[in-house]
Amino acid sequence: MRSLITLIVVLSLGWSAWWVIGTTAQKTAIETWMEQRREAGWVAEVEEFNVTGYPNRFDSVFTDLALSNPEAGWTWQAPHFQLLALSYKPNHIIAVWPGTHSYATRSDTTTITSSLFRGSLIFKPDTALSLERMQLETADLVLTGETEWRASAKEASIAFFAHNAPDLPPNSYDLYIKALEFSPPAAWRDSVDQSGALPETIPEAIIDATLTYDDPWDRFAIEQTNPRMTAIEIRDLRFLWGELNLNGTGTIDITAEGYMDGTFTVMAQNWRKLLDVIVAAQLLDPEFETSLVRGISVVSALSGDPEDIEIKLQFKDNLTYIGIIPIGPAPRVYLR
Repeated sequence: MRSLITLIVVLSLGWSAWWVIGTTAQKTAIETWMEQRREAGWVAEVEEFNVTGYPNRFDSVFTDLALSNPEAGWTWQAPHFQLLALSYKPNHIIAVWPGTHSYATRSDTTTITSSLFRGSLIFKPDTALSLERMQLETADLVLTGETEWRASAKEASIAFFAHNAPDLPPNSYDLYIKALEFSPPAAWRDSVDQSGALPETIPEAIIDATLTYDDPWDRFAIEQTNPRMTAIEIRDLRFLWGELNLNGTGTIDITAEGYMDGTFTVMAQNWRKLLDVIVAAQLLDPEFETSLVRGISVVSALSGDPEDIEIKLQFKDNLTYIGIIPIGPAPRVYLR
C-alpha cells in the first residue's frame, strides 16, 4: 500500500513538473513571438497574458489584445481571446473569440459580433507551424463597417485543410464554406437587384473548392506577406436566393495580374433573373445583353426547359466569354 501511495505521489509530482515546464515554455514562446513582431515593425500589445489549465490543459488567455501589421495594412483588436490546447496534444488548438472584436484595413474597420465564434486549428509538427486543418463556426454573426454597411448570418462555418493528394500541386487546400440566412450589405444587394424582387436574406450559400497557393499557409504567412492564390477548382457552388437558384463548377487558374483564366459552368434556374443580376452588377457589357438573351433563349428552348439553362463561361485574355462572344472583363481575384 505504501508503495502504491509513493508511486502515485511520484507520478503526480512528475506530471505537475511537466505541466509547469510546458506552460512556461508556451508562455515564453508566445511572448518571444510578440516581441519579434514588435521588432519587425508590428503593433503587438496585450494588457494581460497567462497560461492556465492545470493539470491537463495549456490554455493561453489574453486580455485587451491588439495585433497590427502596418506593411500588410491590417489591425485586429479583441478585449479577450483564448487559445486552448490539451497538454498531451499541443499542436491541436481551440481558438475562442469574444462576442465583439474588430478587424481594420486601410479602407475600413469592421466590428464583428456573434453569440459563438470558435475555431479549431491543427498544425503539422514542424517549426513553421504549417496548417493541417482549420475549422471555424459562428452563430448570430453580424459584421458592421465604419463605412456604413452591415451583413449578417444566422449560422456560418468554414473548413480549410491541407490537401495531400498526389495528383494536386503543392500548397493545395480544400475549402468548404456554408452560410445560412445570410443578409449581404444593402448597397451590394441593391446594386445587383435594382428591381427589389429578391428577398433581403439568402437562405443558403455553399462553396466546395480546392485552392492552390504559391506558398504554404504557416506562421510565415501571417508574419510576412500572405500566400497568393494560383488556381481554383470549384466542385460545387450552390446559391439559393428567392427565385434565383444557381449551381456552378469550374477549373480556373489565376494569372500573375490576378485575373481568372479557365472555365466555369453555371447551371441556373430562372436564368432571366440571373441575367438581370449579372447586368446590374456590371459583370456583363450592356451592349451584349440583347444578343445574349436571344442566344440563351434558343439554347434553353432546345433543351426543353425555357427557364433553366447551363452556360459555360470561359475566362481568357482578361475577358469573359460565352462561346466566342466576349461579355465583359474576367473576374479579378487580387490587384498586383
